[in-house]
Amino acid sequence: MVVCSEFIISVMILSMPDKSYSFKAGHAIISINDKGQIESIFDNNQKRQYLPKGKSAPLLSIACGENVEYPTGMVYDELKKQLKLFYNENKIVTINVNIKPTHITFELAYFSGLDPTVIIWGPYPTTISQTIGETIGVVRDEKFAFGIQSLNIYTIGGRPSEYPNIGFGNESDTASATEFGSVLQAFSRKRDEGIKGSKIALFGCLADKALETIGKIEIAEGLPHPILDGVWGKISKTAKLSYLISNFGEQDLDELLSYARRAGLTYIYHEGPFSTWGHFELNPDQFPDGDESMRRCVQKAEMAGIRIGVHTLTNFITTNDPYVTPIPDPRLMRVGSTVLTDDIDDKATEIPVADKTPFIERQWLSTAVIGEELIQYGTISETEPWRLMNCKRGAFGTKAFAHKSGSDIGKLWDHPYRVFFPNLEMQDELTARLVELFNNTGLRQISFDGLEGCFATGHGFYAENRFVKQCFDGWKNEVINDASGLSHYLWHIHTRMNWGEPWGKAMREGMPEYRFKNQEYFDRNLFPRMLGWFLIRTAEGELEATTLDDIEWVMAKCAGYDAGCAIVASLNTLKRNGKTEEMLSAIREWEKARLNGAFSEEQREKMKKGEFHLEPIDDKSWRIYPVEFSSKFVYRYQERQPGQPSGGEFELMNRFDRQHLRFVLRVLSNGNLDSSISNPSFDINFQNIIFPLKLKPNQYLVCNDGNNVQVYDINWNLIQATELDSDLPYLPTGKCNIQFNCEFEGEPKPFVEIRFQTVGNPEIVK
Repeated sequence: MVVCSEFIISVMILSMPDKSYSFKAGHAIISINDKGQIESIFDNNQKRQYLPKGKSAPLLSIACGENVEYPTGMVYDELKKQLKLFYNENKIVTINVNIKPTHITFELAYFSGLDPTVIIWGPYPTTISQTIGETIGVVRDEKFAFGIQSLNIYTIGGRPSEYPNIGFGNESDTASATEFGSVLQAFSRKRDEGIKGSKIALFGCLADKALETIGKIEIAEGLPHPILDGVWGKISKTAKLSYLISNFGEQDLDELLSYARRAGLTYIYHEGPFSTWGHFELNPDQFPDGDESMRRCVQKAEMAGIRIGVHTLTNFITTNDPYVTPIPDPRLMRVGSTVLTDDIDDKATEIPVADKTPFIERQWLSTAVIGEELIQYGTISETEPWRLMNCKRGAFGTKAFAHKSGSDIGKLWDHPYRVFFPNLEMQDELTARLVELFNNTGLRQISFDGLEGCFATGHGFYAENRFVKQCFDGWKNEVINDASGLSHYLWHIHTRMNWGEPWGKAMREGMPEYRFKNQEYFDRNLFPRMLGWFLIRTAEGELEATTLDDIEWVMAKCAGYDAGCAIVASLNTLKRNGKTEEMLSAIREWEKARLNGAFSEEQREKMKKGEFHLEPIDDKSWRIYPVEFSSKFVYRYQERQPGQPSGGEFELMNRFDRQHLRFVLRVLSNGNLDSSISNPSFDINFQNIIFPLKLKPNQYLVCNDGNNVQVYDINWNLIQATELDSDLPYLPTGKCNIQFNCEFEGEPKPFVEIRFQTVGNPEIVK
């Protein structure tokens, strides 16, 4: 009779006295007992225990189907550097152990007696609650950091959603807060690249050395370690550079490069250069020679010291792409499939199907596929036999055919952007095309917007990791990249996240809380900070054209958080907005000061909350002025009885020293563009000033430069500049009353908005 050695070991361990094994993981000592449970996480510097009292955690749990199993025994072979974990019914998992100066790694080498569908590392509990880096998987208090790192693309940071009782927080939370502190967790699924080879690192270090330690782990374990301009991307200034987003082609690139240079920006980013997604064919109107046109643009920009990037939607496939039309690729991802229950000709608008399940949710394109034909359907019959009703045959440029009973029919997966998705094999072709495009042209920046589309393949975070990693491995140049969401493994590849959208709101109102909350997230997760996209606009509807004050608000916030941003502006807008040159100069000076560390920590804290104006003194020093703006006061014409004074009265708070009156006055139409106001006047403490001007709706009167006043059109183009004969009144410190009056012409009469500005004394920064 032959008894396997693994069975002998499993019997022996049951009769052994209690024993634990200690492993060094940087500054941490991790002890695992002979039941396969972590029973200590000890900081060897402070001599402090970080495992919560009464808590232990399995090094590795396994799931075979619906049930999760925990180890019942463990032995460690110090010579082979291997752990054997034992589970019920003689199930054995062998784990390779490797101790490095900064960390320890555990790698699932092989298993016997079982075929797991999921394996789970942890969750590993700690008492740390101060700073939880939920994505990077690092928890920190004032002195100590403890972390987990997934070491390949199929070891996923977080917990498997199909086992809701295992782990804590959201599926993507590699670290999560708990009532006792925090936990760290990761897992692998069989459906992805596999379970064998799943590998993690655990480490402990000084709290302020956490980022540096992760960099060392990246190098030691062969993780992605992107270098930007000679410096690791996570600490490179390049990672936090602001950049210009616009729409351009080979014919107008020179003009855009000129704007970027005036703003001191070294990256410009095309907001949408592709005529199709999938094959990523460049727009022939902008890039008539395809990749070669883009290559010429990149070379021209590089001669000007500027790099070019492009925006796309990851694995989204547009309906005009060759993957869809004229012959749909059979690898387009399906919601489900069934068969036809009867023959149909090429004109039938009702399609008989055996099962309605794949078609119940119509989604946005509501597209079925039979062979080489795509069919859009309107509804499903309410009773059997099931039929797709109101069908459009030969959709998206495919050809309508007759089909036999029993033919396969599937429902394609789609999205609100009116796109389809690839399966995992086809997705690899999309990454190969992006690699080809970047290597052919020299492009240097991309956003993996819509990265969550990779979930449509059915492979979750693994599919995301695979997409981005294949691009990263294939690119010959350093490429700045971000995405619409950050995940654990891709933390190592992504340069930054830059979300906060500008559409349909004034600049100060476009998701400000979201943008500022993101900075806290970046800090928790040791990630370069960005503030998102900000739109320079011309007047549109009720939205005013962007002003210099708007841009300085953005740039002061960037300085406060030490974060870059994206400035979105079309060439047409840059030409039409009369403040473009002033705004570009402000961007240049603010960025120069921020990137060269001109601002103190105290100044930066103030910039997070307030508004400031920056003026250059020379190439290396600036004056920075605190600025406050009042709310907008509105004055409308009112009928008065004879002898009753007309005009309006406003109360203003000046928190700074006594100073001249500063304001922006805007005339708004009440439905009559031929109406006007004239002789606007202000009275402050019996000091009166009259501006002998006539203003029409959508014009601005600006007074912020001594006795010089300007009249601008709706897009801040100068109409008239006037020097006053009389002195401006002074605003006293503290509360003051301002009386305003003007003469109205036309019916219905226009009305007036006024916003006052006060300015504090400057500081010199270098």
